[in-house]
Amino acid sequence: MHKSKLIATVLTVLAIAILVKLGFWQLDRANEKEQLFADYETRQSTPIDLNAPEKPISDINRYAEVAISGTFLNNYLLLDNQIRDGQAGYQVIGLLDVEFVRGNSGIVMVNMGWVPWGQNRQQLPQLSLPQGKVIIDGLFYQPQLTEVWGAGETYVEADRWPVRVTQLDADAISAATQLPIQPYVVLLSETADFGWPRQWQPQVMTPTKHRAYAMQWFSLALACLLVFWFASRSKKITTEE
Repeated sequence: MHKSKLIATVLTVLAIAILVKLGFWQLDRANEKEQLFADYETRQSTPIDLNAPEKPISDINRYAEVAISGTFLNNYLLLDNQIRDGQAGYQVIGLLDVEFVRGNSGIVMVNMGWVPWGQNRQQLPQLSLPQGKVIIDGLFYQPQLTEVWGAGETYVEADRWPVRVTQLDADAISAATQLPIQPYVVLLSETADFGWPRQWQPQVMTPTKHRAYAMQWFSLALACLLVFWFASRSKKITTEE
């Protein structure tokens, strides 16, 4: 096999492999979104007391209604790159210091809503959180960490407060802040009289659209294969003549 043909073959195989991988990734995303919408529609309506849960945290369904009491720390997190009505901003993550009935304590992340970036990225929003002991009503959520093509690494800008983060990765945030962060989030009730604008019904790409994108990637992979096959046939015929 000529060197040029070998290079063309390798490049074609790599291109097809990438396109197929993108297609299957879109199908996986479609399944995840389908489950996300289903969890929201069938969420448990009887509030679970997270200070004294009757079952393990890992068994609590996503979007189940929960209640928890504690005291907010003066500091908070800013979940970066959050879009609302076409405008970029942060979701404000309050850090609730909680005493559990088991006798231990921990910090529970409470998503309190969205604020805009402001005039520049260097100036972080300075916000006031409720003082004293509060009872939080909301929805239970375990963050789905991104793990696609190296994008899963969480960046925690812990050199100042508020701390800016790219994902609510409890382990990474705990390591950076030295706080006992719990591996779940409470989405503050939309009817609470404090916090910032928030809407917890999933506002994400639909499963149908993900599957349409998957078909596009698979079609491109097939087209790439056909072009390579026809090009190879054409060269073969030319050589024979």
